[in-house]
Amino acid sequence: MQQTTSPRSDRLKQYRIVGINLAVIIVVLSAAAIVPRNGQALVIVSPWSDPGRVISVISDAGGSVMNGTGSPYAAIAYSDEPGFAFRLFKSGAMLVLDGSLAFFCRSTSSL
Repeated sequence: MQQTTSPRSDRLKQYRIVGINLAVIIVVLSAAAIVPRNGQALVIVSPWSDPGRVISVISDAGGSVMNGTGSPYAAIAYSDEPGFAFRLFKSGAMLVLDGSLAFFCRSTSSL
């Protein structure tokens, strides 16, 4: 006996494939938009760490603090050395984003 699939089942498979493709596209475009560029990065450490931890993470990675964000767990950092984002993760950053995304944070003139 030959088994046939219903048109509804085929349509659901097509929707699922389109949905997966859209999800992959969104993830790739988001990743490209938030990867640190030009040496400037928004560095976020875990909120349960010491309030000054973000400064030590940045200095351990060979960077300098450019500006605060209004939160003791995030700061804008800069380094012109290649691999800065990787070194930030290695020294304890929980999240490293492109520094241009800092406008989402309330910026202050100093930490």
